[in-house]
Amino acid sequence: MYRAFWQAVAFQDAIAPGSSSDPEPTVSASDNTAYVVLAPGWDVTSSTPPTSFVLMQSRSGFDLHLGTTLHIPVDDATFIGNCAAGSFLSQAQADFIAERIFTPTIFPDAAPSSLRYEAATCTMIPVGDAGAP
Repeated sequence: MYRAFWQAVAFQDAIAPGSSSDPEPTVSASDNTAYVVLAPGWDVTSSTPPTSFVLMQSRSGFDLHLGTTLHIPVDDATFIGNCAAGSFLSQAQADFIAERIFTPTIFPDAAPSSLRYEAATCTMIPVGDAGAP
């Protein structure tokens, strides 16, 4: 997992598959959607940033009660948006995640208008390419 966001917590450190993040401080909260950015094939120990991403959104919200620890399993059962698993976000969902939740986090060196996440293929494409407005 390259990046994640839930309620008011931004997970900025990459997490290797099968691992967990360190606990993050937050406040109790009712159900809130979680968002993740996967970087397929990217080595979390690499100093080179990933070049491909998969944006995902939780199927339902996660809540946190006082004095408990929240666990958010990132898999195809709890998240939508993995094209390889036949699960797709709408383009509106993908645009919200890319433009409101993770920009400039996932492509800080690119002008925000130069790349667009295409939900139908789970790929970043240059604006102006076929399929992009």
